[in-house]
Amino acid sequence: MEENANFGERLPPTVTGLSPTEGVPGTQITIRGENLGCDQSDVIMLFICGIDSLWSMKWKSPSKIIARVGAASRGPGEVRIVTKSGGKGTSNVKFRVFITQIGPLEESAVWVDETRTVPGREAIRSVPQIQDERDALGLVPSQKRIDQVMLSRDFPDCSGNLRMENFSPQWYLLENHADATIEDLRTAIKNMELAKQNDAKRSEEMHKANLYSLINCVDTLANLHQALEKGQNADHFAALGNISKLIKDSKLKAESVFADVLKRKDDADATRNALGVIVRFKFIFFLSSKIEESMKKGEYITILNDYTRAKSLYADTDVPLFRELMTEIDAKMEVFKEEMKRKLIDTPLSYEEQSKLIKYLKILDPESDPTWDCITSYYVWLEKNLWELQEKFLEKAKIEDVESQQRFHQNPSSSHFTKSNELQNFVTTLVELLLSKLPSFWKLANTYHASSGSPNAIQRLEDINEMLTKLINVSSWLVLNALITKALPDSVLNQYSNQFAKWPPVSADISRSNLQQSLKTTRSLIASLLENQFNLSHIAPLVELCMTVRLKLVSDFVECGIERVALLAHRINWKQDILDRAQQTKTILPDYYENEICECLSRTRDALSTTGYPGESCLFSRDRFRDTIIDLFVHLITSIKICFDRLFTRQRPQALVDEKPKKGQEITTKKLLIAVGDIEFIIAKTLNNVGKKMQECGVKHVDQIQEKSRAKLSAFRTKMINDCIAMMGSAFQPLIASATYEYLPDDDDISDYAKEMILCSVLQQAELELYAPQLAVECLQHTVSTALDALLTHFSRLNQDTSPLIVTQIVIDLTGLEEALSSYATLAIRVQINSYRAGLVGRFDNLRLQQCLKTMRTTMRMALQSLEQHADTIDDDANNTSAI
Repeated sequence: MEENANFGERLPPTVTGLSPTEGVPGTQITIRGENLGCDQSDVIMLFICGIDSLWSMKWKSPSKIIARVGAASRGPGEVRIVTKSGGKGTSNVKFRVFITQIGPLEESAVWVDETRTVPGREAIRSVPQIQDERDALGLVPSQKRIDQVMLSRDFPDCSGNLRMENFSPQWYLLENHADATIEDLRTAIKNMELAKQNDAKRSEEMHKANLYSLINCVDTLANLHQALEKGQNADHFAALGNISKLIKDSKLKAESVFADVLKRKDDADATRNALGVIVRFKFIFFLSSKIEESMKKGEYITILNDYTRAKSLYADTDVPLFRELMTEIDAKMEVFKEEMKRKLIDTPLSYEEQSKLIKYLKILDPESDPTWDCITSYYVWLEKNLWELQEKFLEKAKIEDVESQQRFHQNPSSSHFTKSNELQNFVTTLVELLLSKLPSFWKLANTYHASSGSPNAIQRLEDINEMLTKLINVSSWLVLNALITKALPDSVLNQYSNQFAKWPPVSADISRSNLQQSLKTTRSLIASLLENQFNLSHIAPLVELCMTVRLKLVSDFVECGIERVALLAHRINWKQDILDRAQQTKTILPDYYENEICECLSRTRDALSTTGYPGESCLFSRDRFRDTIIDLFVHLITSIKICFDRLFTRQRPQALVDEKPKKGQEITTKKLLIAVGDIEFIIAKTLNNVGKKMQECGVKHVDQIQEKSRAKLSAFRTKMINDCIAMMGSAFQPLIASATYEYLPDDDDISDYAKEMILCSVLQQAELELYAPQLAVECLQHTVSTALDALLTHFSRLNQDTSPLIVTQIVIDLTGLEEALSSYATLAIRVQINSYRAGLVGRFDNLRLQQCLKTMRTTMRMALQSLEQHADTIDDDANNTSAI
């Protein structure tokens, strides 16, 4: 609709700018302005400096047209354009034409001043225009003339020149006598008739003027003929015949001698002229050899200058010798052109050298497109070089791997992994290749896009972007295959099948080092490409490669940190320190643990950081990475469980589990209690310090990581406490099993197994007080309650027909244990004891029960006091702690 509206308004085209504004004939210029036509067919006339340039016009948009300057004369000239939709246009700028000449200071193989040596080669300073001031109609030409553009549109393929075959009277009248009246035209007809009559009169007068000479010639011939006929003597005719014959022979002889002389003179002149030509025109004679010499030296600009000069002088010559020489020179220039094409396509050059070769090829063949040929060949060469680079370093890595295996067979104690770092050498060399070649490729592509006037320029730009993206994709996949083979997408593996190398394995340390160094080199590559005006879409594969390498680095560092924490099992000494009034205890292990965790977090700092690295995003910003990284850090923090598991042989390899633990390595309640103290210290103090370190190193979601870690460590603490309680409770099992009452005490006292249970509780109390005072009540409550419950279960299995003495002893033992362990017996177990004892009422001797309890209080006084004092101390500490 907009185009129709503009067409209806018939806005005239306006030229507002030219680029460039001066140049030689044949220069391609960009015309900018307004309303420069709707399409290619809308522009019906385009004159630049008075020369028709419509044949070379390429319409780009209503504001842009590209065309070439024709064979215009030197000086400034206007740009005149006419469109179907807008009519005749106006121009606010002019284009200046200059003629380049090879001067004495310009580079040239040979210089001959032909203006002094060749006749007719004088320098032409100006060419006067031939104007026929005579009006063919005999009228005075009109001052107001119709524009040539409109006449050429109205009378195509016609001309107003009287000398042209396509002369059009209408054109002539409109051009010279547009305002003539009917009377003027009638006068013109009369003038033309009069001119015709004058031409006839001039012809008649010319014949009359030459008629007298012709008559004299005829009269002379007639008189001569009559004189010969009047001769009376026949000898006269014979003498005349002999004379005539002698004259003819003399004439022939003279002509023969003269011809011979002339021939020799001509030969001498020809030789002299040939020598003179060789001297004067040695430039053209030696140009062929000079081209070969300049090609060897690489002086391409000299070849082009000389060839351009030769073409300007001898391109249209009629001299056979010069034509033959030009044919030979043209053949040499074809070889030269092919040599430049081969060098441009087959050999990788710098951007400056490529630009020069492209410029030279464009001069030799303006219709060719050497830039596009260079771009496509450069892309093919670069991709091929990437794969060849992989094969080169793969061979080196395989050789080193074979040598490493041979060393391993000779010395099995040595590592069987390859010690070389061909993987890192490959990545470094690949990045260096991209740094040196991709900027040149991108500059070449930008130059081509900016200067291309091809109608498929947009498609070419898309092809260039596709080439560039594929090159960077292949590079990132090759690096990814070398560093993290499992990270390659299945679609890429299917596309390239067996092209990816299978690199020999390397040690974990070398692998981490390769990842770190590769991350640095890749980031430097991204920064360099962005400095060279690459788009973010181009470097997206490299950014994705960095993200993958960063994630792998974090994973490897965390795994290394976990293993180092697990190895702390060999450094524990089981020596405790009591830290505060709450009697919290720990060994040196939490300090070692904190150091290892903080060191591991410091190593991940660079992988987690995005500051100063354009295009990269935080690893936690991606959903598929976030949960994985959080779980990794939770696993790192809770790796202390692996350490304790190895200490207590829970997760050791089967070969170690089957072995009997060495002395000092067996599991004891002491070690479990010490380990619980360390876990509690880690939960209470170390986790906070680790959280601050994580924030310093750029770890996100620290609260979530701490929450999960604290929950897992708390569950592990509970499990260890349960294991300790189970071990403490196992000490009561044989004592309970010995309560068969086959033999009763000799005096009024509790049974021996009951005394041993009380003493076992005292020992466990002392151990808890020494190694984990904060757990004394919790552990003893569980242990005592479990033991008393097991004892009641044991009593329920005894024979119901037990004698009163045995029943009395059972009640004595049960009541004595209840009294001695009352500080740690739970309400539920007391209810069970009272219920069981109530079922025996009437079957035991109450007086003996009281006597035995009194005896127990005397004989077991110290044990009972120990249990009671410890309970009172725990209550006081609890009150003081709550008051504080």
